[in-house]
Amino acid sequence: MIRCHRIGIKQIEMEKLTNIVKGTRANLVHVCNGKVIYQISSGEHLYQLEINSNEKEWKTTYLTPSFKSISLMRWIRKGLEQNDGTFIKLR
Repeated sequence: MIRCHRIGIKQIEMEKLTNIVKGTRANLVHVCNGKVIYQISSGEHLYQLEINSNEKEWKTTYLTPSFKSISLMRWIRKGLEQNDGTFIKLR
């Protein structure tokens, strides 16, 4: 069972943003209550990106099972800067 809420997120030091997005793919893991969850493997680490698909800017965007990570860089950067748990390091 996949739960749609965050439990005890602890932010761990991550790689540089350019290392995370360069040559990697963001793969769809699941969708729950308007939250679209992608995972990105940089080779060294596995990251998770949560996007709220109910936001206005996503109303005209197609969600695909896989994106080039650089295409989602805006949301990755936003998650890193806001440290709100929308972009986390899984391992």
